[in-house]
Amino acid sequence: MELFTKVDMPKTNISIDYTSKLMFIGSCFAENIGKFFVDAKFDCVVNPTGIIYNPLSISRMISNLIDNKTYNEDDFFFDGNHYLSYDFHSSFAYKTLDESLTNVNACILKGRNFLKDADIVFITLGTAYVYFLADNPSQPVCNCHKQKPETFVRRLVSVDEVVEALSDIVSKLSSLNSSLKIVFTVSPIRHLKDGAHGNRLSKSTLHLGIEQVLRKFDCCEYFPSYEILEDELRDYRFYAEDLVHPSPVAEKIIWERLRDTYINKVCQAQISRVERFMQAVHHRIIDRNSQATIDFCKKNVALAEVLESEIQGLNLNDEKKYFQNMLLGL
Repeated sequence: MELFTKVDMPKTNISIDYTSKLMFIGSCFAENIGKFFVDAKFDCVVNPTGIIYNPLSISRMISNLIDNKTYNEDDFFFDGNHYLSYDFHSSFAYKTLDESLTNVNACILKGRNFLKDADIVFITLGTAYVYFLADNPSQPVCNCHKQKPETFVRRLVSVDEVVEALSDIVSKLSSLNSSLKIVFTVSPIRHLKDGAHGNRLSKSTLHLGIEQVLRKFDCCEYFPSYEILEDELRDYRFYAEDLVHPSPVAEKIIWERLRDTYINKVCQAQISRVERFMQAVHHRIIDRNSQATIDFCKKNVALAEVLESEIQGLNLNDEKKYFQNMLLGL
């Protein structure tokens, strides 16, 4: 007897291994899934300009990356404590303008350079509700930075607007990198501040927009993160205490389904080896000067070199440096 309906995974020609370059863009769910790849030591960049929830802001961000936009003082405002930009997440809040300009322009350049050689971009859409600047209604904002409500106009964008934004994303990414594959997904995080009905309208708008874009472009696919949680797991035990975000168990299940869909079988076995090694990296050292610690560090430097030699594309330089510094007493 089947006790739940399993969501079918998409057929795909994508085959990820440790030589793949991956970028994750979008909502905090993109951050959560991207972290699994980061922790497994894949070559990836997660949200180069910070978390972004809506397709229009993602389109604007990607345009800025591809155009290698140089930010200047006119792109920032001072809230009394920090310099902020409506194109960046609040994690890009700095005390001085010079620090802001240096960091955001460096991130733009880094993101563009990574995209030029990337293999796959995963884009996670969170909501079709978009904030626009009241004095510039054509400009969507990535983050409101807790400014006064009258600074913005908020509305549910149309399916056509979503299609236009996503089409622009695909066209510009393809112009920069013709071999790039793009995987869209919809975040399963519930935006209940809009009400249950409003959340459904928003997610449905995103789904309808993505479907039209998939019909237009061969380089695009859809991964059913939303459906796995909503239709397959569909139980509050798979949500966090706020009943809005997926629980760690749900995130891991979605990661495993994504892994099984896109990462080839050889690489999946390699991930297990890397994960075991990373457990040693995170092992708590009690006595740095003991012979046991010295032996432990030497063993793991050697193991890192073996893994790098046997797994093409794997880079464990940071981990080797960590153990070598321990041996040097640094």
